[in-house]
Amino acid sequence: MYIHDEYYFWQIAQHLMMKHQFELLQANEQTHEIWFHKTIEKKSVVVRLYLQNFDWANHLKRDITSVLGRVKSIQRSLRKKEVIIHNLYISELEPVDDWEFLKKPMQLKDKKDLIIHTYYLDEQNRQEELNRFFTGINAESPEVILPKDEETSVNQIKDIKREMMNNHRQQQKEIASLFSHGKPVLTYLLLVINVLVFFFLEMQPGGSQNTQNLIEWGAKFNPYIVEGEWWRILSSMFLHIGFAHIIMNMLALYYLGNTVERMYGSLKFFFIYFLAGIFGGLASFAFNDSVAAGASGAIFGLFGALLYFGFEHKKLFFQTMGTNLIFIIGLNIAMGLSVPGIDNGAHMGGLAGGFLAAALVQMPERRRTMIRIVSIIVYVTVASGLLIYGAERTNASTNPQTAIVKASKYFENEQYEKVIEVLDPVIENGETSNEILYFNRANAHYLLNHLDQARKDFESAIQIKPDLANAHFNLSLVYSDLEQYDKAREHAEKAARLKPNNQDFQNLKDRLGEFRNSLN
Repeated sequence: MYIHDEYYFWQIAQHLMMKHQFELLQANEQTHEIWFHKTIEKKSVVVRLYLQNFDWANHLKRDITSVLGRVKSIQRSLRKKEVIIHNLYISELEPVDDWEFLKKPMQLKDKKDLIIHTYYLDEQNRQEELNRFFTGINAESPEVILPKDEETSVNQIKDIKREMMNNHRQQQKEIASLFSHGKPVLTYLLLVINVLVFFFLEMQPGGSQNTQNLIEWGAKFNPYIVEGEWWRILSSMFLHIGFAHIIMNMLALYYLGNTVERMYGSLKFFFIYFLAGIFGGLASFAFNDSVAAGASGAIFGLFGALLYFGFEHKKLFFQTMGTNLIFIIGLNIAMGLSVPGIDNGAHMGGLAGGFLAAALVQMPERRRTMIRIVSIIVYVTVASGLLIYGAERTNASTNPQTAIVKASKYFENEQYEKVIEVLDPVIENGETSNEILYFNRANAHYLLNHLDQARKDFESAIQIKPDLANAHFNLSLVYSDLEQYDKAREHAEKAARLKPNNQDFQNLKDRLGEFRNSLN
């Protein structure tokens, strides 16, 4: 009787869902078809239940082929390379012709990792086929006892449907609740602050790409950090270098911040964002000598927080974002390693810091004390190590950009010996292609009246960059002091020719010309 077949169909479905925790993929009451999924021994196991009679074997074969095609289309979303399909037919009678050969495992020619097993549960072979199926998935087979009358069967079918639907709704509700622990208030606030700071910085002479502006506004600059300006680790998170930098980071903050703040709530999001940013800043301090700025470390920390979500909810993570997220992180790492100028220390540090910060604050409604303790110990230990290593590395650094900025500071304070002390190791270390190093050291020597050393450095700067007008001008002054007036006039004329609108250059050229004429 059909009602008994339907009862059997729903009993199997209930057993798979409630006892063996198979995930409901789709259900169609009109066609009496249900699809389930579960990962078993690192394989994707798909179960399809179909309540349908087949009179002929070729009709059954056609349906089996269609199942293979349907699973092929969703194989990527199943996350596992190997997919095992268990295709169960519940029917009153078996096909009238020979169909037993269809019970053998089948696979598509171009899909060796996709196999289908077919089971035909007609009234005569029902329990035998059911046992064969449950043996195939290494699970206990239920013993289905049919009710004595149809009315009881109908009522129990309704109860089973209701129970399965309630269970499915509860699962969906639990999933939805994971993304509803807060509104992205802090995300929007951070967006506004970052954009405002960028525009204020951009309005300064030289804009946001001027190194001196960045340093004055609080960019990460290792020598100043070593001297006690530790707040730069934090302030650099709100500075960006150029429009492309701010646009890319704010887009990432908008999308990632929305997700992470809804997952963790605003307070925990606050700690994740800033702990990740600080960790990324310390990593940048340890491994990157250059002036650096940007929210990238904190933003990569949001990636880390999502990875921690995956650690806590592996199944849901890969169902929703896992594969794409891992791809994006991998792509960013690859770009960081191949494209010059990217602060990989900040990125990788932020990623690790975000993961540790998320482990510290924990997902809402989770209390894993040991993980929290371990994350605190690891965070503090690694952060301290980065701090010590960065300080030692900075003190021994021969980075040209760092040296130039430090020298500029010493010039402002008229500490010319310090200028030479900073620049000497960089030049001696083999940095012979940066004219600014020689130019600055030459100026320091000149102001200390080391005329011969100043002359050599100005000549080195001009050799690297022949059109450096200021070097020609200053070298002219040096030669004048050395009373080599022909060479002084030669370089004064070059300076005036390179910058015809500079009145000082023109005046020096004219004075030296007049002096020469007076000697004739």
